[in-house]
Amino acid sequence: MSTQRPATLRDARRAAGLSQAALARAAHLSRQAVGAIEAGVHRPGVDAALAIAAAVGLSVEQLFAGPAPASESIFDVPVADGSPVLAARIGERLVYAAAESSLGYEGWPVANAVLRGGRPVSLPGADLDGIVMVGCDPALGLAAALGPAAGPRRMIALSGSTTTALRVMRAGNAHAALVHGVAGSLPPTPRGAMRLHLGRWRVGLAIRGDRPRSVAELCAGAAQVVQREDGASSQKAFLAAVRAEGHTPPAGAVVAGHLDVARRVAEGATAGVTMEPAAIRCRLTFSPLEEHVAELWIDRRWRDHPGVEAIGGVLSSAAFRTRLNLIGGYEFGRA
Repeated sequence: MSTQRPATLRDARRAAGLSQAALARAAHLSRQAVGAIEAGVHRPGVDAALAIAAAVGLSVEQLFAGPAPASESIFDVPVADGSPVLAARIGERLVYAAAESSLGYEGWPVANAVLRGGRPVSLPGADLDGIVMVGCDPALGLAAALGPAAGPRRMIALSGSTTTALRVMRAGNAHAALVHGVAGSLPPTPRGAMRLHLGRWRVGLAIRGDRPRSVAELCAGAAQVVQREDGASSQKAFLAAVRAEGHTPPAGAVVAGHLDVARRVAEGATAGVTMEPAAIRCRLTFSPLEEHVAELWIDRRWRDHPGVEAIGGVLSSAAFRTRLNLIGGYEFGRA
């Protein structure tokens, strides 16, 4: 076989006359692992790289050495050099976001890399494999915590509104987007996207104190209402209710994330636009506006990503649903 470096592992395998299954047997790997490596969603460890190279008759350097992949901020927001980040490979690129963007369920943000010279460098014991999900529901953070801790089946959950999640997925900076809205009124589904049902929950107003307060009352007074960004589905529901009452939106800080809103209210704000589970989590009174269905949409380019199977398994598991039922506000029975 020629010693010239092939364009891809797929080229080298075919030149050696091997199917994916045959290469997997020769390298003592699963066929799924070989497919993930060929697709660029998983980088082999040293032992696996040596075995693959031997099976196709090349050196590791000939097979896997090459120019460093392009690196890009997931949200197109500058991140300071030296910052902890969450990073993953998407195709031939490395994407990253500040660790503070993690959709935390509980505890501190978790980083798997640090930004050096504009590129994510994995931390000791971490890797840059995984499937990137963007959404606003902290349940995605719980799903990530229940999934594998490393490898291509690892789930990386980042915070973003429905509009943001769809934007970064369409741009190729995320594998999946959490989308929620009134049943029958979700945004157009990207062609070929896989849709996984997460559940149903209500959006509305989290209120400090025991007395519910209407939208009209909050708009007519001097209340400070913590709100979400314009692209958030819960914010759209709130603004529709404000317009229906003939009012202008009240003043209030704009923050990212349902739990962030609920925490601001618990710390002293009058009310906030959020989801019912977040209000329950922070022991706040909740006034509903709309019931929303929540789905995770996976871009058609990544339907065969090993992380998709891991996501589906976690979302349908008793471990996931039992933990959300302990919080309250989630319904799983209807798609």
